[in-house]
Amino acid sequence: MNSHHANVDTVNRMTEAIFSQDHDTLAKIFTDDLVFHLRGPDPMAGDHSGLGGFLGVIGSWFEATNGQIELDQQFCVGTDGWAAEWEHATLGRKGKTLQSHNAFVYRFDGDRIAEMWMFLGVLPDAAEAFFA
Repeated sequence: MNSHHANVDTVNRMTEAIFSQDHDTLAKIFTDDLVFHLRGPDPMAGDHSGLGGFLGVIGSWFEATNGQIELDQQFCVGTDGWAAEWEHATLGRKGKTLQSHNAFVYRFDGDRIAEMWMFLGVLPDAAEAFFA
């Protein structure tokens, strides 16, 4: 595994496309049958299908925070068929701040992301108080 793998470039392009709301690029990055698995203290935790399901979850965060989301990628490594990422996220909402250390695993089909697991690293009480 290494951090200069093509899958790492794809993960980084995905993050850029999310923040720039570039849905065309996201549609090229994800397979048509993408499955997004969200785990952790979030009302939308569960499995979401397709780009629409993914954007529904991500959009809910941007809406709740009015776009006050900062990400600091700690590392991202790739190997054939896979990538893994660790990030520190800071969300702002109504004068409150939420810190989360999130882990991701990506399964690739060729050069596209077919399946994505996101594990939220925040305590349930902190998340509930932030989004209340």
